[in-house]
Amino acid sequence: MEEGGRPGVYHVKIKFYSVSRDADLRRAWNVKTPLLNFNRDNSTNTAAMALDSSKRSFETFARPNGTISSAQIDVPAPKKARADNVNLWEMITKLDATTTCSLLHHFCTQDPSLAAHVESAHRSRLAKEATKLPVEFDPYSKSCWHALNSQYRGMRSSKQFEAMGDIIGTLDSSRRAIMKAATPDTRFETRRNALEVLRKISKSVMLCDEQQIRHEIMKDGITLGEFADSMVELAGGMTVEEREKYKKEGLYEKLVDLQNECDDVDMEGLQEVYAIFDGEGDEEEGGDGDESEDSSGSESSDAPEFLESRPKQPPPPQQTQVFSIGELS
Repeated sequence: MEEGGRPGVYHVKIKFYSVSRDADLRRAWNVKTPLLNFNRDNSTNTAAMALDSSKRSFETFARPNGTISSAQIDVPAPKKARADNVNLWEMITKLDATTTCSLLHHFCTQDPSLAAHVESAHRSRLAKEATKLPVEFDPYSKSCWHALNSQYRGMRSSKQFEAMGDIIGTLDSSRRAIMKAATPDTRFETRRNALEVLRKISKSVMLCDEQQIRHEIMKDGITLGEFADSMVELAGGMTVEEREKYKKEGLYEKLVDLQNECDDVDMEGLQEVYAIFDGEGDEEEGGDGDESEDSSGSESSDAPEFLESRPKQPPPPQQTQVFSIGELS
């Protein structure tokens, strides 16, 4: 205060703390406050409060306002993602196809809702497959005919004999490529085209103009036999309706004419193809009713081995009947 006891004007320096961030705790800065008017009566108390240099800790300062720093908040550590699902998926993907199918079949027989999902996925796949165009295999037939009749035409027999490895390789690679594209789940038109092209290639071998090449292929008994096995696979994968459709298109008659170009020993397995189209395999599948009951009764045996290997409860102990000597006599 000024001399004489007259009211005066004072400049007061007050220290403020910010409670919003921790960094502000390390920085205390002086703010020159606006002019404060003090009367003689309350000037002493007010100045004492303003000029009080005592420092309170941040914790005690923050509690009355109900605010605390982020450093004081116990933030729980982020939970680690459960690895159970990831590990299960990795284990499933590493299983072989047979085990996976066996597991799925076993669970579908136990849970009808799961079987419904499988049927829905199967119908979706068939609908998607029906929208695809049938695969044409004529380029394979042309390449095989070229290897048989054109590529080595006019060569000496010894040169043609040396080229037999390449010729048979062309035939075999073509057959494998056709069978890879004509899987049982493809549409009927694709499998029909595959069977027809295999017939064409076989006929090209039987009618080959180069006698040395024809002789080497016909006598080995392997190349044409593999073509016959592929035909059996395609014919066996057709339904009864698809086989009838194949016959109505006139393709079965061409398949039968193939037998007229060779002997039975030249292309073993061709008779089996005819038997499938004649329905002999369907009659065997029908069988007796007792056999079908036995097969249905053993359906549970299709479960994977590790499911069957679970410990079974032992049968209850058999009760023995005791007879007296008089009863036995």
